[in-house]
Amino acid sequence: MSFGRLTILAALSGQLERSLRGFSRDSAGISLALPEPVKLKQEADRVALLFEQGAPREPDRQQRINALARLRRGEVNLSPQEWTLITWGLCDDCGASGKPINEQALFDAVMDHTDTWIEKREVPRRRWFGLLHSYLSYDAQEPHSNRNWLRLRERLTVTVAILTGSLKRSKLWSRLLDTHRDIFADDAGRSLRKTVFQGSLDDHDQLRKGLPIPEASWLWRRIVAAQIEYLNALDDDQFIDAIPCMVTFLRSRPLYSDDILAALLTRYCQSARRGESHDALKSEAFSRWKNPQLRSSTRWAMVEPPVRAMVLRWFAKEDLEHFFSLLQGSGQVDQARLRYWLRFVDQIVYTRILLGADAVNNPTPDFRNFRTKNAGRFGRLVGGQSHNNAFIMRINDQYFVEFSGTGNACYAYAERELPFDPAAQELHANTSLKRVLRNTQNWADNRIVHKNGWESKADEFLAHRNIRPGASGDGGNSKGGSYQAQFHAANKPANLPATAGRSNATVSAEKTAAPWVSPVLSTAEVVKLASGLARVYRVETIDNLAKGGAFWVLERDARSRLGRDLARLHMTFSTDKGFWIK
Repeated sequence: MSFGRLTILAALSGQLERSLRGFSRDSAGISLALPEPVKLKQEADRVALLFEQGAPREPDRQQRINALARLRRGEVNLSPQEWTLITWGLCDDCGASGKPINEQALFDAVMDHTDTWIEKREVPRRRWFGLLHSYLSYDAQEPHSNRNWLRLRERLTVTVAILTGSLKRSKLWSRLLDTHRDIFADDAGRSLRKTVFQGSLDDHDQLRKGLPIPEASWLWRRIVAAQIEYLNALDDDQFIDAIPCMVTFLRSRPLYSDDILAALLTRYCQSARRGESHDALKSEAFSRWKNPQLRSSTRWAMVEPPVRAMVLRWFAKEDLEHFFSLLQGSGQVDQARLRYWLRFVDQIVYTRILLGADAVNNPTPDFRNFRTKNAGRFGRLVGGQSHNNAFIMRINDQYFVEFSGTGNACYAYAERELPFDPAAQELHANTSLKRVLRNTQNWADNRIVHKNGWESKADEFLAHRNIRPGASGDGGNSKGGSYQAQFHAANKPANLPATAGRSNATVSAEKTAAPWVSPVLSTAEVVKLASGLARVYRVETIDNLAKGGAFWVLERDARSRLGRDLARLHMTFSTDKGFWIK
């Protein structure tokens, strides 16, 4: 925007402000709170964008498909508006006809049309941005394997010079294209990585207005992959400082959140602080991938065993400390038992705390915070004294049950003889957890009695069960390798890396989905987005939520583009019917 225009706008703003002052007080001189002029601000933004000439708005998808159908039928004398729609729709899913970029005759016709731009040295801005949109929207995992996509990139490279050269003065979009020339190169995404992850809010706003990138674009995958590579190269302190911003970013980009989370956990595992629990990573991982202690939490397959072992250690250590301090009652800490079991913390693969009535109803901040932080992870202990609590842990194939109340032994059970379900919401202290089993594994019974010198006897007891202090398996100092974003189609439901993309679905989803700012999507948000995806892919849905049932998307192919997108939304897959959520 020129200096003259800025001066005029500043003068008008000043005059408007002086006029409004006269209405900001009542007859008694009392200040009045005027409502924020939202529409005025929106109009000011629109005018400013008009002066700056940001990227043109994306035209209606159905109109694009209709224009493509006319070109496909061989109609001649298409209007400039129809050619604009065609350039924007080269990667639209046209049903049985597929994507126009893969229709050789149609794509050749578009290239012939752009030949005239080069001959006349005159490039229509909206049509050129249509080609750019199609280029960025191509949904193949590796676009370089498509010859027509490469031709499209070459044509954009040639014509952008003509387009920007015709400008009397630079525009927002032309400056962005000049800064990020690598979007037309094999290493696309590297310069944009700096803007996305290190730029200011103003930089982000300008990128959104001047160079909008479709949510599922291959370019976003490249940007994220470049950032992961950057994070892997940071020293420990720099990486730790970068975690909060990365957690905020992954919450806003659900298509790439799993890869980013996997990269953060993996890099943290390689740091000198891996033995220290990181609250933000622990909370985010639990929210997205659920409890790593449960075999059903298959998303943990995205990271190597040492990374999962690190997080398991975080949960085990924190649960031990909570149980033998907060839940002992009367402010006491059972240091002896805490020290004893911490020697096995790298081997503990499952923990569960059962709260007695006193702990469930305790109104103090410490207990309220504990219940909130561990929502969904603790159960109820019934029977016996109300102040008593229980702690279940698993080492190898052995389960151990400790009680907070004095005078209680620790009970051990092999998995095959376990008399209760550790995941049950409610367990009875006397009838379920305290089962005495005689002559088990060359020991008098299955109890560890906490009397003087009990630790050495407990070591002998555990040794009979092939358990000894220290790290084993993937715990301890094992760090694993660096995480590399794959972004390939999942071969197993467990892996679920970033989807290969969905240009058409993204258009519809962005119009219907609410902003994703919470650690995980709510059911309502998933339903809203999944409904939009289903409409685009023309797949039937069934909504039984109001009846207490589930919302279904009847997509029976888990490996289809739609299937991968629904899996990324954490919907559950059933081979008989499709994807569902409650």
